[in-house]
Amino acid sequence: MRKPRAVILTGHFPVQKRQGNILWLSDNLRANGWHVSMITVGYSWVSKLRGDRRFEQLEGGAPVAGETRHDDSLTSFFAFSPLHPFSVRKPLLDALLHPLHQSFPWYWSGKLPRYLDGADLVVLESGPPVMLAPQVRRAAPDAAFVYRVSDDIHVHGVPRFLARAEMAHAPLFDRISVASRFLARRFAHLDSLRIDPMGVAKSFLDGDLPDPFAADRSGRYQAVCAGTTQFDADSINMMAALRPDWTFHVLGRLKTVLPDAPPNLILHGEVPFSTAAAYVKYADAGLAPYLDKPGAEYQTEQSNRMLMYRYFGLPMIGPHRICDPEVPRLVGYAPGSRDSMAAALGQLGGMRRGPSDPAVQDWSVLYERIVSTPKPA
Repeated sequence: MRKPRAVILTGHFPVQKRQGNILWLSDNLRANGWHVSMITVGYSWVSKLRGDRRFEQLEGGAPVAGETRHDDSLTSFFAFSPLHPFSVRKPLLDALLHPLHQSFPWYWSGKLPRYLDGADLVVLESGPPVMLAPQVRRAAPDAAFVYRVSDDIHVHGVPRFLARAEMAHAPLFDRISVASRFLARRFAHLDSLRIDPMGVAKSFLDGDLPDPFAADRSGRYQAVCAGTTQFDADSINMMAALRPDWTFHVLGRLKTVLPDAPPNLILHGEVPFSTAAAYVKYADAGLAPYLDKPGAEYQTEQSNRMLMYRYFGLPMIGPHRICDPEVPRLVGYAPGSRDSMAAALGQLGGMRRGPSDPAVQDWSVLYERIVSTPKPA
């Protein structure tokens, strides 16, 4: 019997330390009898020459080009395009470089059809893959076509032409899948918009994870930041300086070395998901030091780390901007203010774990919603 076939276009790799939401979707598809072809795009020879820090997520430190057949349920493909969409942080120069960036969809137009032919479901994740939406739709006209908005591309400093492409291509999709009500506003004019919440791997988190603090008999307060997306280094330094009797753990890659990091701030670098999950499971508090800039509000509903914190009932701390009153045990601070940070940490230290947040769902719910997307008539 033929397995249903799904194709995922993403900036993630099928095997990496950080388990993004698209990888959980892939795992659930495979567990339910689907074959998944994962196409990793958004990397070019520029990435290779500059030594892209995202490669730190990979055990070998560098991606393997070409097709890899992992097992009978997963095939992956990776290649360096001549150029990939990136911003030089100067809008006028970005606009002048726009014609060169068209080499990105041109390059992939010759690589994708063999994987898209006969697909039942195609999931395209936000970011550079959105530039490929028209050719994907042409190559897989009968597949259910889903745009999974995993991040706000405006917050990540992409060139403006990529943000324009997102809105121009949005009508091509059969489902615009977002987890955040904040992000949903951008697509409110489309009937294909659906709120599909993020999740956690409940069976994994409920399993036997080793306590990373077991060897520390001092009884120190352990605060964990399980991720470094949109990371505010100044705030985490201030937290550690204000609470020298606590230990602060940062799990994830950093763009720069933190200057003058206090001795109670431990930088673990990129770690496997199982390690991050264990740190969160046994922590006293969860840290969400997101950069305080417009657009960060969506992280409250869409942050993998915050969902894990909520599942384990941890008290949490983050900038006021991301503090949703409906999220329990979330303390806010004003970035840059020592008085505000000190007050927030004092409040956090007086809190203890609560019950698991019932609003946090399993990843299987996202799978069920995505596969319910009807194919084009």
